[in-house]
Amino acid sequence: MSDIIHLLPEHIANQIAAGEVIQRPASVVKELLENSIDAGGKNIEVHIKDAGKTLIQVLDDGTGMSPKDSMLSIKRHATSKIKSVDDLFSLQTKGFRGEALASISAIAHLVLKTKREIDDLGVKMTIEGGEVVSNEEYIGIKGTCIDVKNLFFNVPARRNFLKSDSVEFKHIQEEFERVALTHPDLHFVLSHNSKNIYDLQPSNLRKRVVGILGASSNDKLVPIEESTDIISINGFVLKPESARKTRGEQYFFVNNRFFKDSYFHHSVNKAFEGLLSPKHIPGYFLYFTIDPSKIDVNVHPTKTEIKFEEGRSIYSILLSSIRQSLGKYNIAPLLDFDQETAFEIPHDLKNQPVVEPHIKVDPEYNPFKTSSSRGSSSKDFTPAMKSQGFGTAMPTQDDWDAFYSNNPEQPQEQQLDLDVFDDEGFKNSFILNNRYMIFPCNEGIMMLDLKRAKQRVVYDDLMKMFISSPINSQEVLFPYEKKLSSNEITAWTENRSLIERLGFRFEINNETLVINSTPDYIFDEIIYDCIDFMTEQLAYKDIDKGEIAHFLVMSISKSSSVFINEISKKQAEVIFLNWKESEERNYAPSGKKIINILQTEEISKLI
Repeated sequence: MSDIIHLLPEHIANQIAAGEVIQRPASVVKELLENSIDAGGKNIEVHIKDAGKTLIQVLDDGTGMSPKDSMLSIKRHATSKIKSVDDLFSLQTKGFRGEALASISAIAHLVLKTKREIDDLGVKMTIEGGEVVSNEEYIGIKGTCIDVKNLFFNVPARRNFLKSDSVEFKHIQEEFERVALTHPDLHFVLSHNSKNIYDLQPSNLRKRVVGILGASSNDKLVPIEESTDIISINGFVLKPESARKTRGEQYFFVNNRFFKDSYFHHSVNKAFEGLLSPKHIPGYFLYFTIDPSKIDVNVHPTKTEIKFEEGRSIYSILLSSIRQSLGKYNIAPLLDFDQETAFEIPHDLKNQPVVEPHIKVDPEYNPFKTSSSRGSSSKDFTPAMKSQGFGTAMPTQDDWDAFYSNNPEQPQEQQLDLDVFDDEGFKNSFILNNRYMIFPCNEGIMMLDLKRAKQRVVYDDLMKMFISSPINSQEVLFPYEKKLSSNEITAWTENRSLIERLGFRFEINNETLVINSTPDYIFDEIIYDCIDFMTEQLAYKDIDKGEIAHFLVMSISKSSSVFINEISKKQAEVIFLNWKESEERNYAPSGKKIINILQTEEISKLI
């Protein structure tokens, strides 16, 4: 029998490696940005076309490469960052594996132009699918320019899994922001389809954070600074009022490298205990400086998971430093030492005499007396339990078989039969708590959630309207204004056509969102709630345009069901009659139940 194990060809091995290193266009941007920084670039530009599916171009003014180095750079495990195993434990660079360019060139068309300051001519290489197509001299300035075109051209399955342009560009923007926040002393530019998104000039850390979040965030930053023998921590946390229900403004950096860590995130959450509800997530930009030998970066291909030798100590230091800063800047509630410390006695107890409390003890109680009888003996059951059958019979084999059965019967949800409603019962209905409609029907008592029924009616109407034509809108007398961060502005701008189709007309002036028209269905009192909901969905959730339409229509339907005044019986009747025509009348768009019928037999059991 012939041998069956053989070495994979290099181009196949590169494609396999690319599957781990390059997951989407954002991965390419991250790897190329890190290479530019390691090369000593001071001015770095990133130009994107069609969310990276057509073109990703990264330019820098770094040291450049020689002709020999440029050839080696596209080979696997070829790197200038490390030379020995010991270098892994003293990393000062972003990259170290030597896989980035090899992985990118294996699944894309790559053009590499590079020149060193000491060379008269540079090098221009064209690589397609890992194969060098051309290698020629190049006239240009010092630095490197890499064009990545037709990403995943030879891996169609991976290309088909890419999401919409808005979602993919959001990931690119996130990677760009992480790198830009790590190096505030460098100049970064990001553009998409020839439109400038960021032009971040060299500055200090605070200005860089404000440049990413927007000018309105300057007053929301609380400085953090702590230095110990184990670690030094500096950066900012956002004030509690800036917390969101979704992730998006949580950044950890260690030795100028972004990483994710749920353990340290828990420490930050704990520091905000009492200031935030459990559903809100605090924002933070925290930078750790630590001895490189006490961390392990080589854990995951994306290099965002890092092992810390003294993680527990860092957790405590982080917790105390944030609490200290929150107290120092009067964010956390402080103890009032001027307040009277005597106990406050309730008024109705002030005239009663003070009585020493008495503790009743059962001298006959022995906790070990019944330890031998703890089991299935019937004497452990009370008389009330015995009267219900407990302890009077031993379980049979059929009982045990039923207990361990893996196929429990699942009740099937059926659409309610509208014949159970009669006119007489409807006349005798009443409204409970300005929300629930209660009235007798043929089968018992029907309970209808008017708020959810209204949501279902509005959602169905809007979806039908949205498919055929834009939703009707009305111009507001006084425009609604809201300050937005840079990525929130991008999200609204990228989805303008969809948002306007949903009935919103807006413009953006100096980082301020100005809403001029709103859908007919929305009450004025909850416009801002709807805008906040839409902003979170567009800017911080990884959803496609089809899902965005569903979420936005759902948010509009949800906001339309808020009753500002008491609802009349006539209004309830209109909602009821419209709801009856709905095809999915059992559940609201959120999936919550709209109606329930309390059967006559169930009522008799309650009495």
